[in-house]
Amino acid sequence: MLLTLAILVIFGVLLMILETFIPGWVAGTLGALCILAGIVLVIAGEEFDSWPAWSRTALACGIVAFTVITLLLWMRFFGLRVWHRTFNLQATIPSQEPTEPMAPGTEGVALTDLRPLGRVDFAGVRREVRCEDGFAPAGSKVRVTGAEPGNLLVRLVIA
Repeated sequence: MLLTLAILVIFGVLLMILETFIPGWVAGTLGALCILAGIVLVIAGEEFDSWPAWSRTALACGIVAFTVITLLLWMRFFGLRVWHRTFNLQATIPSQEPTEPMAPGTEGVALTDLRPLGRVDFAGVRREVRCEDGFAPAGSKVRVTGAEPGNLLVRLVIA
């Protein structure tokens, strides 16, 4: 009977571990029912009538402790690592912005209308800019006056 009880409890724990891979409460519920059946067998089973009450209670508590410790160790060392790799993006996305800043006073030609945001070509380097004058038509000359997070600040060059 002890072998049957051990198989029942281990099968229940394995079903509960399987629940981390196949969510839906089916495997976890069946595992919990297997463990509960093992505890009921220990407490009320005829095969354990010859055991004293304290040893049956100790065995039932041992089953609960074994289950809790096994599941905690599983989640600590295996389960969370599987979920961490599955749901966390580890890739890096390269920036399309050039890393070198444009020096104030650098001049370029507006590729798009700047209303106030747009794109400017600085001697072959295209950058996102914000026009401090509010509007600059495409093809106009602009000059860098500063930088802010995400784009450069430019002013229209009046010639």
